[in-house]
Amino acid sequence: MRRSGDGNGGARERVLIIDDDDALCDAIREVLRERYAVASARHGAAALELVKVHEPALILLDLRMPIMDGWSFVQQYRRVASMPARVVVMSGASDLAHVARQLGADGYLRKPFDLRALDTLVAAELARRSTPSTISADRSSSPPLT
Repeated sequence: MRRSGDGNGGARERVLIIDDDDALCDAIREVLRERYAVASARHGAAALELVKVHEPALILLDLRMPIMDGWSFVQQYRRVASMPARVVVMSGASDLAHVARQLGADGYLRKPFDLRALDTLVAAELARRSTPSTISADRSSSPPLT
């Protein structure tokens, strides 16, 4: 588990990256850390522990990981979260839109993706979180980024 401090007394919105690819997590963290408090976990079990203290507004979730995969994480997370974060699934699956809908994710990113576009997507997902009228209408509407 890695965290980057928010340096701002906790005022910045929190993003949790759950992926076992350390290089990808580092790249995502580098792009997001100036605007958000970012933490990461290598698998779902570690992430379940981290959400207790990090309380993310957005989760960027890989599906295939050791110990606990993304599917199992989402099932358990939704049972324990008092105010669940928005979830964006990250995968190279050809049927990613379908998978994201099955999982109940709010959006998806097709791997590989452009990190600048990721920054834009994160901002849009967090804006949707703070606008109740668009949350249900925009579920799973994020287009794939290439």
